Formats: sequence, C-alpha cells, structure tokens
Amino acid sequence: MKSPFLQPVSARRLLTINLLLATFYFVALLVLFRRGNGYLYAGLVLGEVFHVWQLFTLIHAVWETKVPHEFTSRFDAPVDIYITVAGEPVSVVEKTVQAAVNIDYPNYRVFILNDGYVAKKSNWQDMEGLAEKYQDAGVQCITRTTPGGAKAGNINHALSVTTAPFVAILDCDHIPTRDFLKRMMGYFGDATVAFAQSPQYYRNHTKTFVANASWQQQTLFFGPICRGKDRTNSLFMCGTNMVIRRAALDAVGGMKQDSITEDLLTSLILHAKGWRSVYVPRILARGLAPEDLGSYWQQQFRWARGSLEVLFKFNPLFLKGLSWHQRLQYLASVTYYLTGLVVLVDAALPLFYFYGNIIPVSAATMSIALIFVPYIFLTLYLLQYESSYAFSFRAIAFSLASWPIYLLAFVTTLFRLPTSFKVTSKEHRSANYFGLAAIHVLYIAATFIGIGYAMHRDGITSSLITNASWGLLYVVIFAPFVRAALSDRLASMLPYDELELPAEEIVHE
Repeated sequence: MKSPFLQPVSARRLLTINLLLATFYFVALLVLFRRGNGYLYAGLVLGEVFHVWQLFTLIHAVWETKVPHEFTSRFDAPVDIYITVAGEPVSVVEKTVQAAVNIDYPNYRVFILNDGYVAKKSNWQDMEGLAEKYQDAGVQCITRTTPGGAKAGNINHALSVTTAPFVAILDCDHIPTRDFLKRMMGYFGDATVAFAQSPQYYRNHTKTFVANASWQQQTLFFGPICRGKDRTNSLFMCGTNMVIRRAALDAVGGMKQDSITEDLLTSLILHAKGWRSVYVPRILARGLAPEDLGSYWQQQFRWARGSLEVLFKFNPLFLKGLSWHQRLQYLASVTYYLTGLVVLVDAALPLFYFYGNIIPVSAATMSIALIFVPYIFLTLYLLQYESSYAFSFRAIAFSLASWPIYLLAFVTTLFRLPTSFKVTSKEHRSANYFGLAAIHVLYIAATFIGIGYAMHRDGITSSLITNASWGLLYVVIFAPFVRAALSDRLASMLPYDELELPAEEIVHE
C-alpha cells in the first residue's frame, strides 16, 4: 500500500527557483547590507551557509525520485524475522508477533530477540512465555544474558545462533503486513543488494499532539528524501521494517556497535564496501510514534547523538569507497543535527538588539523583507509540496524547536560524555514536561519584554520592526513545542486543530 507522501513528484522548476532565491539572499548578506557587530554578522553568515547547504543537499536528493529496481517475484530464500525487544509491554509485542506469524511467505521463522534480561527489565520472562504461546507457529525467544552493544549487540547475538541467509528486523511495535516479505525479498535477486528498507509509518499519528508532529516530520524523510537517496545508493537502514542479507553483514563484522545509531553506521560501512541498497516506498509495517514530549525528547536525542558520532568519528567525507553522491547525502543526514547550534544563533540575534542595541547587519526593513520573505516562504512551500502536503507547519515547528535536544547531543558528542541507549516508550506517559520547554518559554518572555524595552529606548524604527518580526517568528515556531510540554489537562484547554491531522488515506497501485 502507498500513502500520498510516498508518491513521487516532479518539482525541478520550484527547486531551481528556491536555490536561486537562497543564493541571492546569501549574496545580499555579503555585499548589499552594511555590516554591524562582527561576531553577530559572522554567526548570521555561517547560519545561512548551513541553510544553503541543507537546501542544496535536499535538491540533490529529490531532483529525481523515480528509481527503477529489478524485482524477482519468485525469489523466496529463507528469512529469519527478528523482533527486537527490551522490556516493552507484552501487549505491544504480541500484536507484532501475531502479524509476523501470519505473513504470506513460504520459508521464514520468527524470533523474539529478548534483551529484557540484560536491560534489567522486570518483564523479561514474559517474552519467553509469549514465545511459548506461539510455539506451534514456530516462534522462538532468544534471551541474551551477556550485555553489550545495545540493540546492535542483541542482533549480533541472534545472528550467531540463527542460520537463514536473510534477516528481517522489526521493532517490537511495528506490525508487518501479510505481504511484507513478498514485497521486499524480490530485490535480493540482485546479489549486490545488501538491504532493503521500507518506510516507518506511525499508526497512532492521530492520537496525541506529539505523535502527530512526529509523524509529520517523518513524511518528508520517508517520502521524497528516501526516494532520492535510493537514486544515489546512499539510503541508510532505519532500525526497523528492513531486510538484510546475512553475507553483507558478515562482510562488515555484523551490526556496528560503535554508535547508538547502529543502523546508520552499518549502512555507511556497507556502502563503502560496495554494497547496494533499495528503498521500497510502500507501507509494509505500522509502528508507534512517541506520544509525549519526554519520549520524543529521548528519541530525538538518540538519533542526534548517533548521527553526530558518525560525523565526528566516521566522517563520510574521508571514508574510502564512497562515491561523491554518497558522501554528500551521508553528510547531509549527519550534519542535520547541527541545526541545534544554528537555531540558537538565529533565535538569539533579535535579543542582542532588544537588550544591547547590537545588530549583525543594517538595512531598511523593506529591503530585507523583499529579499528574505520570498525565499523563506518558497522554502516552506517546497517542503510541503515535496511531501504531498503531509509535512506541515507543526512538523517544521517541532524540528526547529528541538534545537536544545540537538545542542545537548552536540556537546555530549564533542566532549565524549557517556550516554546510555534508551528505548523510546511505546506507551503514553501522562506527565508535565514543562521543564523540557522551559528555555522556549524564557525565550518567548524575553522577546515580548525585549520588544517593549527596545520600543521605549528607540521608538519605532526599522531595526525594531525587523528584529521584532524575527523574534516573533521564533515565538510562533516555539509555541507548539511549549503546548506539547504541558500536562494533558492543561493542553486540553488549548485549541487543537484536528483538521491539520493528515488523513490516513491509502492509495492502491
């Protein structure tokens, strides 16, 4: 099945115009506007370099999203299905097990990879009982007793005690469709294909405000970006909903345990060794999005920390065996989390004016608006258009408001501070997560107070209008994140536009 966000679109004219506007704005910063404070100007320019880099790599990815692959429908090699578990509720795991044993495929086995014991979870024995419940369907439980390597270690241990030439990996909450294997295995008729990856789809995306925002963020990545990465053979494994050739894993020493994003690093090494990957743009499994801000924070931090580890320790720019297309796309993925630094600088600029009368550039408000406004609004429209309008303002707001998470990941990675692998909660945790958005609240307060202070000091000037507009833009961006941090009771008092929720429309081929 396909959802609208998975449909390929052609937007080359729009992409070209957007890049030209971005370049024009960047040149204007360099030559048209009069420079103010040198440090703030440098921060503004470096931030715009990052934005142009992001736009360029996005264009490089999505320029062509129709990628043909050879598919051998009669390819039915044996498969071991790994359902990875580390203390999640049995009720969640059982739904995935039930679906797995009902997959329509002639030769496969189902294994529950139980890491509950080494993770010191109280329900670890329940997973063995679950396997016994479905033993007539061939389900087995592999309980690891020696810790190490987190999820990668769990998978590698299972590889050592199973034998099928292919393994399918499902997170315990991702319920596969009956045709999961039939839709995936045909691509392995090509002996150079190491893995096939299908999208992550969140079946609970209409349940909570956070789950909805998390889902909308995914639509851009698993839609046009993954299709584009498929064209350049730079798609990376995404932890679940994938099938891997055992021989390829053996060739690189199994799933890499040097990063908490083992899937990303393993994919990078596989591509450097000459293996190929395939993206299957069909919804073949349905998982669970984080439903509260605490779980969302945990998930985003893990992704950011793992990606930045790859950037600092296994930089794709210097890894032998990659094409320049692959280097570019892997760098685009791992540098995305530098957004934390960039948003911090960009959001702070108006505060320097409000409280210190310090500005990075001096120009008439209308001049800046005529150059910047078309650029930013076309960029926002481009993101929506490429995702068939599934990627909304809420997704953009959460992406930018997550800057403290990404900044924390950057600092802990840079200074090699230890962090543990934490599995994202599969249940809604009702709590007040206000502390996670405290810095956003302080920013909002500082902006409103600062506007009043600067108006009292200078009156209504072009600098005030420009900086107030910039600061209020970030207030609007941070507001949804603050709303998500409130307790369920407080959040329920605020308006919630259900019409913004993407329809769960499925388009059949």
